[in-house]
Amino acid sequence: MNSNESTPLKQSIKLAWPISLQSILVTMLGMSDIMMVGHLGDTAVASVGLGNRIQFVFLIILAGLASGVGTLSAQHFGAGQIGVIRQIIVKTLVIAAGILLPILLMTFLFSDNIMAIATSDLNVINTGTSYLWLTMPSLIFVVIVMIFENALRGLGQVIFPMFISTFAIITNIILNYWLIKGGLGVEPMGVTGAALATLLARALHALLILAYLAKVKHSVFPTIFFCAEFYNKQAWTKLLTLVWPMMLSFGVWSLGTFVYQLIYGRIGTQELAVMSLLAPMEGLLVSFFFGFASACAILIGQRLGRNEFSAAWSLAKYYAISAPIVTFVLALILLQCESLVFMPYSNLSPETIALSHDIFVLIIFGTCLKVFNMTAAMGILRAGGDNKYCMLIDISGMWILSIPLTFIAAFYFNLPIYWVVLVAYSEEIAKAFMFIFRMKAKHWLRNLTVAMPN
Repeated sequence: MNSNESTPLKQSIKLAWPISLQSILVTMLGMSDIMMVGHLGDTAVASVGLGNRIQFVFLIILAGLASGVGTLSAQHFGAGQIGVIRQIIVKTLVIAAGILLPILLMTFLFSDNIMAIATSDLNVINTGTSYLWLTMPSLIFVVIVMIFENALRGLGQVIFPMFISTFAIITNIILNYWLIKGGLGVEPMGVTGAALATLLARALHALLILAYLAKVKHSVFPTIFFCAEFYNKQAWTKLLTLVWPMMLSFGVWSLGTFVYQLIYGRIGTQELAVMSLLAPMEGLLVSFFFGFASACAILIGQRLGRNEFSAAWSLAKYYAISAPIVTFVLALILLQCESLVFMPYSNLSPETIALSHDIFVLIIFGTCLKVFNMTAAMGILRAGGDNKYCMLIDISGMWILSIPLTFIAAFYFNLPIYWVVLVAYSEEIAKAFMFIFRMKAKHWLRNLTVAMPN
């Protein structure tokens, strides 16, 4: 990049590293759940992995809603309209409550049936059901945290969310170790202990972030919920128009990841354990670049709010090219550390470990495509509110192409799990071409603050 672009580059790094670090720690927390129940065998690993995947479907839908707050926050901050952000947060919290309450009720009533779709192993079903009953209510705290974190990130404030999240994650890991293994008067609780630790840590996380924002009287913290602006129909319409495609897109994608898990689970418990073990490793590599995609969205959104479309396009090209290249370099480094990566799982069966090693190489290099697609969608297109096209890309790449092909590979041709996973990457290849086409069309270069109520 030339000297004129050095300032945005420095801004990118300043914004990216706290978000990436926070995302990496969250992913490592998911890995710690798997690691700490690994000594209990394949059933425990499969139960926690499947339970997390079910929870992940609903969490990502709510993340789509929270991402809308981040998009609007960045653009309104760029336009100098910080006061609007508070009421956006209030409306988003109301929408989140309306979505989450039916989900929690459905989970309590039908969690065993949901688990049974993915596996016929009764031990996995029973253990996973107990895990879901404790972890699903924690989504109440997660959505509060996500909404306020996205608002703060839109303002370029990323350090405080990182510190609070880090403290909550460390607390979760400590509680995990204590409750899973027992001690200090507490009997070993196994998988149930991991679920309870998650619930307690997420509640603490939400309490800390709300308490701090209230104490410092932060500009994004609502002091009045139901003011006249709350009943502004135009504001509701604009917010819902922005977030519903994003929520549906995130939901379609997360549900698709669950369908992949169903396919792996129906192949066998060992295959499900392998994919449950590897999913956090893949997530760790993706998480490294989550901050850069978020920084991309923040900086592009702020420029779009100021009508600096040429600068926004230059940033988009830089991120789209550099992200997959750096991912490939990190994949090479990770490949050299393969033995260290699998060291915590020595208690699993040799067959499970051997199968995991084979798929590991495929996943770390396939992540290069995933990082490009994440950057294009979350960092570029959605920064300009181009959510409907992202939704269409997710639906077509995953549901029209990849999932049918993966199903056929698994159950018609009865291919080994390695080849089934390889076929699943057809989604990323198709989506990459579609994202490139849409980026070049430049329809996403829009100022969303225009005609928004002050």
